Amino acid sequence: MRRCLIHAFFITIAFSACTYATENKTIIYAIPHWPPWSDTSEYPYQGIDVDVVNALANKIAVDVETVQCAWKRCLRLLETGKADIATNVLKRASRERYLYYLSPPYRTNLIYAFYTHKGSMISIKHQSDLYSYSVSLERGASFTSDFDNDSNITKRPVSQIDFAIKQLINQRASVVIGESHQIDYMVAKFDQNDVLEKQPLTYSEALESYIVLSKTSSNSHLKKQLTDALKQLVASGEITEIIDNHSRKATRTD
Repeated sequence: MRRCLIHAFFITIAFSACTYATENKTIIYAIPHWPPWSDTSEYPYQGIDVDVVNALANKIAVDVETVQCAWKRCLRLLETGKADIATNVLKRASRERYLYYLSPPYRTNLIYAFYTHKGSMISIKHQSDLYSYSVSLERGASFTSDFDNDSNITKRPVSQIDFAIKQLINQRASVVIGESHQIDYMVAKFDQNDVLEKQPLTYSEALESYIVLSKTSSNSHLKKQLTDALKQLVASGEITEIIDNHSRKATRTD
């Protein structure tokens, strides 16, 4: 009788463990307003990164819950474990303390661009040309080391890049820097009177952008599963297809 009870006990434990392992889980995605990568202007949120995260989640059979946040707050949520993942993150030593960078990077060769108001007659051809102006950028964002570490550049953080674009249109900002896909999209959306112009200076380096997982989140154990799923998405060309699909949609809209 005792042997039967012990056997039944271990069967119960094994069944419970199996149920726990296969039950549906949810990952929390910290999502800033970075169209066309992530557009939080309407719910459900849309964008390239949203589709990539959903594809990842499908691979490992988990649900996705989104929390909209300005980028600085997104990083804070990841640091404290209140969010699990984020996208489009550059590798920085200060962030590696609390983030797993999932390999491979899903974006490479990032380009950063500058915009000014045509009426300002500002010309930005060299980095030193920035020294005379205040450069608006999204709070918490990183760019190339040349730009980030140049103390001669006056940097003016704003909560979201679309605010900076609107200020530039109204000539309440001098120069705005942003990731090329994103800032081009924003200018096309908001600059209805064609008063802004893209400057000759751009940063184009083999920068790698990652999907990250919080080391302090309750889902940090999903690192291997997420990494394996990401490798499959990159190798199969599915991420490239997602990006191309959004590019075609944007072209049709324009």
